[in-house]
Amino acid sequence: MFCIRIVTGDIVFVLQQKEHPEFKRKGDDLFVEHTLSLTEALCGFKFALTHLDGRQLFIKSNPGEVVKPDSYKAINDEGMPMYQRPFMKGKLYTHFTVDFLIL
Repeated sequence: MFCIRIVTGDIVFVLQQKEHPEFKRKGDDLFVEHTLSLTEALCGFKFALTHLDGRQLFIKSNPGEVVKPDSYKAINDEGMPMYQRPFMKGKLYTHFTVDFLIL
């Protein structure tokens, strides 16, 4: 009779994160940049954002809200999955810049 003995060991995975052209990751949170015109910043805005998984998120301002330059808007549970909590996600932050160019 012939017997082969195999010693088992650990499997080590090395992951390399690839940069995305639109989204930046910080921990469980995602950040995306968006530029508003002066009219949109003062009078309101709405736009569609294509998420990493292909879904369309509609982001809009609240009635009467004025968006200041260099401000953020957060959407809960649209970030990356949390470590050891696969059903909980971080936030998606939209960073707004305002284009003051008036034509």
